Amino acid sequence: MLLFLAFFAFADVVVSQVHDINTDPLTQEELNAKIAKLECIVNTLGNQMMQDQLFVEERVRSDGMSGVKKVRLYHEGTSPYFADTHIAQSAIAIHDHANYDRTLGIGEFIGVLNGVEFRTRHNDYKLKQPSTVTKNYHETEDIFLPNVPPEVLHQHTIQDQITEMREWYRAFKEQNITHRDYRPYFKPIICALEGAWTLSKDLEESFPSDRHHLDAKTWADMAEKISYTSYTGSKHNLENFAFLPSKLYSMEGGVPEYAQWNYRVICHPLSFDIPTSFFKLEDDIGHRLATEMDLKRAMNSRAARFKINEFNQERQTIYTLLDRIMYELPGLDNYLANITDITYGLTAMDVNQTGKALNAGFYHRWYQYSEAGAMGDSVNHRGFNDETLWVAMTTQPNIMPLSMNYCPQETCVRETKSVTFAIPLEIIYATPLLMWNPYNVAFYPEDPKTDARAQGVTANGRNGGFTRETAYNGTNRENYYRTPASFYTSFDVEQDNADTAKGSVGVLDKNGNVQQMAASGPRIITPEIEGVGTIRLRYPIFPVHTDGSTIGRDLAALKEIVVRMNKYQHLLEQGQSVTQPVNADVGFTLGETYQNPPGLHAHEFTVSAADHALLLSGKNITVVTSLALGHTHELKIDYDSSRGFYFYLTCDGMDNCWDGHPHRLIKEF
Repeated sequence: MLLFLAFFAFADVVVSQVHDINTDPLTQEELNAKIAKLECIVNTLGNQMMQDQLFVEERVRSDGMSGVKKVRLYHEGTSPYFADTHIAQSAIAIHDHANYDRTLGIGEFIGVLNGVEFRTRHNDYKLKQPSTVTKNYHETEDIFLPNVPPEVLHQHTIQDQITEMREWYRAFKEQNITHRDYRPYFKPIICALEGAWTLSKDLEESFPSDRHHLDAKTWADMAEKISYTSYTGSKHNLENFAFLPSKLYSMEGGVPEYAQWNYRVICHPLSFDIPTSFFKLEDDIGHRLATEMDLKRAMNSRAARFKINEFNQERQTIYTLLDRIMYELPGLDNYLANITDITYGLTAMDVNQTGKALNAGFYHRWYQYSEAGAMGDSVNHRGFNDETLWVAMTTQPNIMPLSMNYCPQETCVRETKSVTFAIPLEIIYATPLLMWNPYNVAFYPEDPKTDARAQGVTANGRNGGFTRETAYNGTNRENYYRTPASFYTSFDVEQDNADTAKGSVGVLDKNGNVQQMAASGPRIITPEIEGVGTIRLRYPIFPVHTDGSTIGRDLAALKEIVVRMNKYQHLLEQGQSVTQPVNADVGFTLGETYQNPPGLHAHEFTVSAADHALLLSGKNITVVTSLALGHTHELKIDYDSSRGFYFYLTCDGMDNCWDGHPHRLIKEF
C-alpha cells in the first residue's frame, strides 16, 4: 500500500511542477514520460511484493506439511515438553457441547494449508455438509442423522428400550455385527479444515457456529484487532479473533488485485463403514511425559490423536483409505462438481480407477498422467513435498484464480485454475442417541435467540431442575436433553472448562411430568453405559505441520526405536538394556459434583513420589487442585491403609468442599 501512496505523492509533485511559476513547466511529453516511468516502477515493485509472498509460502511449505501447528498456551513447566503444542488438555482443544443438537467443540489453533499459515477463531462447528442440490458458494445443509433401530422403538416400555439400546452400543464398541448389525445406525462422518484465497471484499463468516463468530466489521478491522492482541500479548476473551492473511496476487495492467484468506470446517457423511480398529494412536510422547500417561490412558483420553492405518502394520503407501475418505468430500462446487484437470495438455487421471479421469472438484492428493515425467513416474502427488495436502478445483468466481502461459508449440495457451485446500480434522460417529426420544419430549428446532417457543424451554428461570417449576419445558437446539439419564450408570467422564453440558437435568414431557434426562448431542467419549463401559465417538486424525519436516520425520523414527527398543535392537549400534521407571508421581481426581451452581465438574492434582510415600506412612499432605469452572481447592489429604483408599480431611479449611465434591479421591495413575 505504501508503494501506491508513493505513486500518488510523486504524481502530485510531477503535476505541481506544471503550475509552479518559479520553475520551467514540463511539457506534456515529459510529463507522460515521467508518469510512464513511475507506472513501470510501481508495477515492478508490485511484482516483487508477489514474489516476496511466494517466498514466504515456499519457506513454510519446505518447513513442514499441511497441518496443525499449535493451540493456545495454557500450561508450561520446568521442561519444554510441559508446554502446550497441538495438544493442551485435549488434542486440538476439542471439547463437548453435548447439550447442543449438532455442535462439536474445537478451540483456537494455528494451521497451515499449502504454505499459508493462519490462526482460527474458537471454532465450535456444526454437523453441516455441502449442498447436494446447488453449486452456490458456501451453501450447506444439515447432515442427516441416523435413525433409531426399529428393535429399540418396538419395545413396550422405556426401560426395555434402554436395555435394547445398550446392546446396540455394545455391538458397536465390540464391532460385533452378529450381535447387532450396528452399521446403518452408527455412521462415520469426516470433518475437514478447508482453506482458500477468496475475493471477498466484505468480512465473511464462512461456516456457522451456535457459539462463535468473527468479531469484526471488516477485514481491516479484524487485521487491526489481531495486530493489537499479538503486539500486546492479550486475547479476546470470547476467542472470536482470527489471523487471516491477505495478499497481492495480480498486477494486470498496473491494477493491484488482492485476495483474502479464509477457512471453514466442513463435514461429509461417509458412504461406507470404518472399523474402529483402523484408528491407531499417534504417540505424542511429549504430552505423555508431561502427564505421566501410559499408552492405555492416552488412548482413552481427550488428548488422543489417531491415524487411520487399515494395514495393521507400518509400511510405505500411495493411495490409502484416507484418500478414499477425502475423495468423497467436494470442494466449493459442492456435490455437483464435475471438473476435469487438464494441465500442460495432460489430463489428470484417477489413480484408483484405471482409465477414468479424476474429478478434480473433489479433494484428492494423488493423480496420474498418461505419460511418465522426467523421473520416469506417471503417478504424482499434489504439492512438492506435502504428504497431507488435499486439493479440489472449483469454478467459483469468488475464489482467487491464477494463470500461466503454456507454450507447447509456437502458439501459447493461457491456463487458469482456482483451487481450495483441505486436511482431515476428525472422524465422528453419529449414533442413534442423536435422534432417540423415548419420553417424546417436545423439541423446538428454531433459533432460541429469536423464536418464542424455543425460548420457552428456559423461560421464567427454568434451569433443568427436578421440579415442575424449574425443569426445562421441552428441548431446543441449545438444551438438547432427550436421553434417559438411566441409560448411563455414571457421568464420571473427563471434563474440560469449555464443556457446557450438565450431567443430568429435569425435562417436562408432553404430559407435564418431570423426566430425568441426559444430553443427547455429539460427545468425544460417552459416559459409562451399564455392561458396556465408555465409548469413543470422536477420533481426531489431523496431521501436525512439523511432522512433515526432515527433523520431524527423523524424530518420529527415533521415537519408534526408543519406545520399542526390543523390536529394533538390530538397528542399534550396540544392544541396550531397558529398565522400568521408578519413583513416579501419582495422579488423583477429586470426584465429580452435580451441585448447581457451579455445575458438573471435577478437579485433578498430582502428588510427587516423595509426598506419596509420606501418605502411605500415615502422614497428611496438602495439595492444590487444577482449575475447573473458575476455581481450585486446597485439600489436606490422607490415606486409609485398612480400606485402601485416599480421601480429603479438609477442603479449603472446611470439613466439606463448598460445592459438594465427595471425600473419597480417585487414584488415576
